[in-house]
Order: sequence, then structure tokens, then C-alpha cells
Amino acid sequence: MDAVLYALLCLIWGSTWAAIKFALDGVPPFFGAGLRFALASLVLAPFAWSRRKRALTRDDKIAIASCGFLSFTASYATVYWAEQYIASGLTAILYCTMPLFVALLSAFWTKAERLTSRKVSGILIGIAGTAVLFWPHGELGARQAAGMLVTLSGSFMAALNLVTMKKHSKHTDIFVLNAVSMAIGAACLLALSALTESMAGLHWTRANAAALVYLSVVGSVASFLSYYHLIKTMEATLLSMITLIFPVVAVALGWAFLGETVTVMTGVGIAIVMTGVAIATLPARRKGAAETLAPEIP
Repeated sequence: MDAVLYALLCLIWGSTWAAIKFALDGVPPFFGAGLRFALASLVLAPFAWSRRKRALTRDDKIAIASCGFLSFTASYATVYWAEQYIASGLTAILYCTMPLFVALLSAFWTKAERLTSRKVSGILIGIAGTAVLFWPHGELGARQAAGMLVTLSGSFMAALNLVTMKKHSKHTDIFVLNAVSMAIGAACLLALSALTESMAGLHWTRANAAALVYLSVVGSVASFLSYYHLIKTMEATLLSMITLIFPVVAVALGWAFLGETVTVMTGVGIAIVMTGVAIATLPARRKGAAETLAPEIP
């Protein structure tokens, strides 16, 4: 079951980078992201209400706050803002630094996982492969540079949230977690939009409306329910390796549905990414399910 959820997440989140581009056409970034999570939280609210059987514990509150402020507010605000100025593929590349941040935080902050040389090597090889896939050409302007730096900061926020969730969300109901934290994210993003964005250029089309619904229902509700289930059952660094597969999925979908050309360099990049994933995950598999599928950090 976990393997199926892992593959589904790779497929969904590999497609959301392009969907965000569609959603930003005529819609300010913070406003669009806020609407995304407002809709998603409304979809989840009835399920969360029916499943809440106990008062929230301290760990529940920490997990919800981390998810709401670090992930659904800070991390997504940076991604939506950055995609105004840099390509969705480049955003995915920069987000692929997340596994390295996770490994470092898990080793030196929570002290939950060992930072082995094999794990670091696999992550770095995977990042190099995504660079081969999408590395931009031409001069780098100030806005593009700012977009790249902002995306890196969002990657760090997502990594910080992941290791925090791994530590505190063991007993938190995933419906309650996602409904409440998405509502927090929506409120913060819409408040940020009200303070910084103008609605003068806002216009809705079938494309950006469909992208909003897809990002809310599939890219948020379905994917994050799966993601936070896997946080409870998989090693944090292994789970974060999903970010290295996003560009591969994007290339495959572009070739299959948009007629995009898969060049020799594209094939090389895909091979490098998959090699990095294999190197980083093989040690865990060799040690067996007792480590990779443990419900809590040892």
C-alpha cells in the first residue's frame, strides 16, 4: 500500500508544477494559493469533524502549526511567487534540495537519522540529474535570481516541516491535520494577498479555474492525505526523495500529452536522477522494513 501511495504522489506532484503555471494566468500568486487551500480545507472539513474523537494533544497542535505555517503558508507562498519569474521545471530542480536539508536537519537537529555518505551521495547525484533535465540557458536577471533564492528558502521550510511532522504527528489524525492546517495556510495566504496584491488584473478563465480545482482536490486533498500517512510509516529522508522524481514525471507527461521532445540529454538526466534515488534508498531497503516502515523515529 505504501508503495502505491508513493508512486501516486510522484505522479500527482510531478504534474502540479505545470498546473500552478495555469493557475497563475490572471490570478495573483498569494491569492491563488490561498484559494487553493481554502477549497481543499472545505472539502476535508466534514471528514475531519466526523473523525475528531479526542481533544488535541500538545503534539497534535505542534504538528498542525508546523504544517499550517511552514508548509501551506511559507513554502507554498515562495513557490507560487517564484513561478511568476522562473520556469516550473527550474522551480522543481531547486525544490530538489529538500532531501539534503531533511538529511541535515534529521542528523544535526532532531538527531533522528544518521547522515551516511551513501545517503548524501545519492541525494547530490539526484540533484545533478535534475539540473541536466531543466537547467536554464541564457543570462540570469535579477527577478530570476530572486525567484531561485526564494524557492530555495521554500525548500528549507518544507524540509523543516517534514522533520517536525515526523517527530510530532505520530498520533495525529490525518484528516484533522490537513483540514485545520490548510485552513491556517489559506487564512495566512489570503491575508498576505490583501496586504500586498492588487485585484485589478484578476480574471478567470476555464484553464485557471480548472487548474485551481485540480490543485485543490487532487494536488492538495488526495496528495497530502497520502503524504502525511507516509510520514508516519517511512524514513523522512527516503520520503523526501519524492522531490527528486518530480522532474522525471514532468518530462514523461510532457512527452505523452503535450508532444514535447525527449532529447538525449533528457534521457541522461532521467538516468542520473534514478541512479541517485537508488543509491540513497538501497541501504534502507537492505536493512528491511523494521527501519524504513517503523511508525516512529528510534
